[in-house]
Amino acid sequence: MIRRLRSTDHAALLELQRLAYRIEARLLETVDFPPLSETIDDIEAEQPNGFVYLLHDSVVGAITYVDGTITRLVVNPEYFRQGIAQSLLHHLLQHDHVKHVMTGARNLPALRSTLVLALRKSNVSGATISSLSF
Repeated sequence: MIRRLRSTDHAALLELQRLAYRIEARLLETVDFPPLSETIDDIEAEQPNGFVYLLHDSVVGAITYVDGTITRLVVNPEYFRQGIAQSLLHHLLQHDHVKHVMTGARNLPALRSTLVLALRKSNVSGATISSLSF
């Protein structure tokens, strides 16, 4: 089930992004990856907009955005390659206007997912992607 991100989800979002961003940091071959040092206070201050993907009442995926830019798309590594990221992207594009996506150039799974969705954008009613920023 996908639903709007709530402030009560912030702790789960932080835990989820730490799991997912450890993988991304490895893909990018970096140890200094700013999202990994984010704290609950940072997320509380940000008050992100977005959606969460729930399985068995647990947050296993999340997508957030600010001013038309996706700021995070994270999936619990135990649920990689099950279509959760694609579902969250599709859901976001159906409900809000997003123009930009940012990810590391070596994060091939994220690049692939975003490009596949961009190619299918004509199938998402009312949503457009005017540019992808990498």
